[in-house]
Order: sequence, then structure tokens, then C-alpha cells
Amino acid sequence: MKQSGSSPGPLPPLALLALAVGVSVANPFYSQSLLPPIAAELGLAASLLLLLPLGDRLDRRRLLVGAAAGMALACLAIVLAPGFSLLLPAFFALGLCALVPYLLPPFVAELTPESRRGQVLGTLLSGQFSGLLLARSFSGVLAELAGWRTIYAVSAVLMLAVAMLFRSRLPHQRPPRPLGYLALQRSLLQLWFRYPALRQACLRQALLFGAFMATWSALALQLAAPPWRFAPAAIGAFGLVGLVSITAARPIGRLVDRHGPDRIVRAGCLLGLVGLLLLAIGSSSLLALVLGMACLDLGVQGAFVAHQTTVFSLDAEARTRLGTWLFFTAYLGAALCSGLLAHYWASWHWHGNALFAASLVLLALLIPTSGRPAR
Repeated sequence: MKQSGSSPGPLPPLALLALAVGVSVANPFYSQSLLPPIAAELGLAASLLLLLPLGDRLDRRRLLVGAAAGMALACLAIVLAPGFSLLLPAFFALGLCALVPYLLPPFVAELTPESRRGQVLGTLLSGQFSGLLLARSFSGVLAELAGWRTIYAVSAVLMLAVAMLFRSRLPHQRPPRPLGYLALQRSLLQLWFRYPALRQACLRQALLFGAFMATWSALALQLAAPPWRFAPAAIGAFGLVGLVSITAARPIGRLVDRHGPDRIVRAGCLLGLVGLLLLAIGSSSLLALVLGMACLDLGVQGAFVAHQTTVFSLDAEARTRLGTWLFFTAYLGAALCSGLLAHYWASWHWHGNALFAASLVLLALLIPTSGRPAR
């Protein structure tokens, strides 16, 4: 990767940056059975809209260091909070500082030739998938053994190490023409209307993430009911199917570089539909559920690699703001569709959710593409 600006030393290995993304992204979602993480998700939504665009105004290295250090302090506050009244703002602060997984991709995209950008973004995304898998599958085990605050004590140490890594090894990366904050916020709408490819990528990814998260929520409800009656730990172990997308993210990135993102997005949508068909017709088969979730996971995450590659290629001076749209709309789609599933599960049940998710993926497939941006 090429470097930009002054650097205190050579860039750390890409795998180490992917690990930093992984330990960062899991923090707002460790204790999903508790009420306070709702505050963390609200903080994350506010952060994506209000703070992430600052990556196109300020030195991104300083923002990354500050975000990692802020997450370490928020995790420490969660560990030390004596009661709910202090725990709630600590979780909100954790979500507000959770910018590392969203700042690092445009940072690295700036340093990477376009011919390798998909592969590099795929590697970072594999770290993000790993962190979500950790939050989904393993945090409950540690909480059961040593208490739920233990995971945040460990995370505070890890995030402090990430902050030190960023400070010592990342180059400065200052925008060439920084805007004032209000102009920065106004420019978000200007970018949305300027680039059809941005709108298409955001809408597709919102639909795909919506189908993905609704199906994961439905799976937990399905496995807890007869005839399965799985315990929470066994349901959490289903998150291990995410290993497929983790190992495939880097090869998918290479395919994006070779064939262009549009083909990979269409292939991801088709693979997602195959996965949902397996889930619908094989609801009584554990093997069909595993294969179906693996196909859906791989298709949705593969499309995310391709969409990041597309969006970060549109405007080199607005990469963080472009990423703001992609990340926020994906998050919004996931939240809305999970909420719909929770509200209508009693009427929809498993097959109704599969039909709902398949309709979302089909809509994403039907959204036209503008072609790969010119180099």
C-alpha cells in the first residue's frame, strides 16, 4: 500500500489492521441480552451521521486514535459503573466512539491502488466479520464464566492497544480541501444526489442487510421453539457459519478487482436467494439451515465488499462521507427489518420471514447498476 503524508514508521501488516477492526466492531454488541446495548446502538447511529463525516475534514489518523482511546475509556466506564443510571450513558458513549470499523476502510482505500482495493477491503471486512462472530458466539461463554463485565474489561485493554498501534504506526492523512462542519454535513446530501452509483449501492446494501439481520433474528426464534428447543449457547454457535464469509472475504475482494463490483453484487444476491430457498424448504433439516445461512451470509457480505469498492472509487476527496451513507443505510436497513420481524413473527413464523427476506433480496437484485466507475 502506498502511504500518504508523514508516517512514524512502516504501516502495520494488513492482517493486524483487520484484527483491530475486529476487536473494535464487536464492542457495541457483546451483551445483546441486556437493555443498555440499545443505548450503544443509538450512540452508533448518531456517530455515523454526526462524527464519521469528520474523516473528510480532520486528520484521519488522529480520529482513529481518538476513537480507539474513547472506546477503551467507555469500556472501562462500563466495568466500573455502579448502577444503571451510569451504565446507560457509558454504553451510549461506547457506541458514539465506535468509529474504527468505519474510518479504517476509507483510510486504507486512500493508500491502496485501485487494482488491489477490493482485495484489501475484503481483508478488512474479514476482520469485521470475525469481530461480529466473536460478539455473537463467544462473549456469552466468558460472561458465564467470569461475569458479563469481564468482556468489557478485556476489551478496554485491547482498545488501548489498538490506539497505541494507530498512533505509532499509521501515517497522517489530511484532506486536501477541508470543509467546515456545517458545509461537511450539507455536502452529504449533495453527494447523495450527485452519484447514482452511491444511491444504488446504499439501497441494495440496506435491503440485503435487512434480509440478513431479519433472518438471523428469525433463526434464533425458530431454534428456540419445538422441535429444536436449542439452548442459547447452541443457538449462538450457529454464528460459526460466519466462518465461511470470513475466509471468503479476501478471495471475493480479488474477484471484485478482476471482474468488477457489479458482477459480484449480482452473484451475491443470487447466492442469497439460493440460501433463503434452502432455509424455506429445509426448515426441518439442521443441515439445510446451516447451508442456507452460510449461503445468505456469504452472498450478503460479498456484496458488501463490492459495494465498498464501488463507493470508495467515486470521489477520492469524499471517501469518508461516501462511506457514511453506505454504512448508515446498511445499519438502518438491518434495524428496520429486524424490528419488523420482531413485530410480525407471531403472524409470519419461519416461512413468512423467508418470503419477506427473499423479497428484499429480489428487490436488491432488480436495482440497476451504473457500471464500474472510471479509473
